Amino acid sequence: MKNVGLQYAGVAAFLMIIVFLVSYYIGVHPFVEMSHLFFDLFIYGLVIFFALNEFKKVINEGILHFWQGMTIGFFVNIFSCGIYVIFLFLILNLDENILNSYQQQAVDFLEIKSVQYIKSFGEEQYQNQLETIQETTILDLLLIGGLKKFISAMLITPVFSIMKRKT
Repeated sequence: MKNVGLQYAGVAAFLMIIVFLVSYYIGVHPFVEMSHLFFDLFIYGLVIFFALNEFKKVINEGILHFWQGMTIGFFVNIFSCGIYVIFLFLILNLDENILNSYQQQAVDFLEIKSVQYIKSFGEEQYQNQLETIQETTILDLLLIGGLKKFISAMLITPVFSIMKRKT
């Protein structure tokens, strides 16, 4: 199980890194744009589906229990998140513009939604949010990026573990 999980974790991490780089360099910041959640779910869904399929058909003679699916999905999740966070650490330290552009795009987005935000949460909370964005560090982006990937995989893993179980 671990070998299949590790093999497919590399594939998932590679695809997530490609999505990050492409979206960043076309001007859609990966930390601001919520559509990346759908990419994460799609990538993890695809990779976990194939990992479970390989384990079930090639290694385990056509049988997959729910717990095995969850274990494989967890291995894919943990190791791909680890690789992705290492990538983020390297790229955020090599290119300071990523942090600066995140702060600028996040402030721009908040300003566009300012009337709605202030109406819902109040002026004080709006100002606090602006300050929080300006105080964002590389570590904050690492945690945000890693946590989003982890949650995405943990949402999709049980679905495919149920779909592919037994025969």
